[in-house]
Amino acid sequence: MRYSQLDEIVALQPGIQLIARRTLHASEDYLSDHFPRFPVMPGVMMLEALYQAAMWMVRTGEDFASPHVFLVEAKSVKFGDFLCPGETLEIKADKFKEDGQLVTVKAQATKGDKVTVSARLILERSSSEASPHNNDDDTRRFVREQFFNMFGDQPAVIQAMTQSTL
Repeated sequence: MRYSQLDEIVALQPGIQLIARRTLHASEDYLSDHFPRFPVMPGVMMLEALYQAAMWMVRTGEDFASPHVFLVEAKSVKFGDFLCPGETLEIKADKFKEDGQLVTVKAQATKGDKVTVSARLILERSSSEASPHNNDDDTRRFVREQFFNMFGDQPAVIQAMTQSTL
């Protein structure tokens, strides 16, 4: 993942809710073009932060049994404020409903008391048929390892994952 949009996971209820943080740094390469005199996080990157929070929330829900989680649709996307370097988003993804392989997530990112972006995301869980790995077990291990490499040393993640496996 070239542009990880989550710096840390603050709280996690696997498959139910994920709360994360993302601080925008002035050194991020895309900011020189967006915009030179008023650098702000592109809206698509804010939306990507919502998707990544929702994706990890869904993946952890069944201990990574569905390693692929695709964004099918983003509904009711609303942007409310800019995010400038040095500012931090708090990103929240809540499972709203589930229908077979589809999971609808209500997600929003806030900066202080202002909503910067909100959306209803429809995600599809999938097996690893199109994966470069050999089978579902290999893909599941790879995605689980990726998650813990990114977030595993964070107490909220360790506690939530430990409780979900009990």
